[in-house]
Amino acid sequence: MIKNYLKILFYLIGFSAVCIIAAFLFLELVDFDKEVDVPLITGKSVSEAGDLLSGNKLSLKVEGEGYDPEIPVGYIIRQDVTPGESVKRGTEIKVFISKGSDIFSMPSFEGQKLEEVKKTLVNLEMEAGKITRVHSDTVGKDRIIAQRPLPGNVGSNKVNFLVSAGRYRVSYKCPSLINMSLDDARDLTEALGLKLTTSKNGSRVIFQKPEAGTIMNWGDSVEVTLGRGWGLWF
Repeated sequence: MIKNYLKILFYLIGFSAVCIIAAFLFLELVDFDKEVDVPLITGKSVSEAGDLLSGNKLSLKVEGEGYDPEIPVGYIIRQDVTPGESVKRGTEIKVFISKGSDIFSMPSFEGQKLEEVKKTLVNLEMEAGKITRVHSDTVGKDRIIAQRPLPGNVGSNKVNFLVSAGRYRVSYKCPSLINMSLDDARDLTEALGLKLTTSKNGSRVIFQKPEAGTIMNWGDSVEVTLGRGWGLWF
């Protein structure tokens, strides 16, 4: 009698356990189709992101790596599902891990023509950033005065330039060169930033174009005709 009682009790306990397990599995299957919002995991470590996703019945998969100057090595730089988007429970969220800042070898561009530098940057897979133009008396127009970052190993492929806009525009009256020696006329025009051209032979200037008093700018040309000069008949 007691044996039969124990046998019946054993069957009841086993049946109850099966029912509980079946009910649990049923509820899990029902919940599996429910949707949850994907949390923001960009900028978090892999372990932090894994715990956060696990709490939302989601899983994590490291899909690859990439460079990022702002996110430390080993932390997530992007995720394939946008934060806040609703997905089914059990969805696998793919992420990319930071390898830190990429290292670029930045050459020196100072003194070079800006347009030529831009072509070089394309070949180096770099890009020009901010370009600022200022007047300069020592660096030719459209040439690089300075750059940032400086030459060397840097963590960015973008470079900013300070570019020459040429000399300040300076206007003044053309001096009289008549009866000057060629050397004196050349010294004076060079000091004023003028270009001197000559015609004919002689020791002194007997004619100039433009005339004295004409308004001129830095870099303009003055043409002089050479001869014996006033009062020199032999």
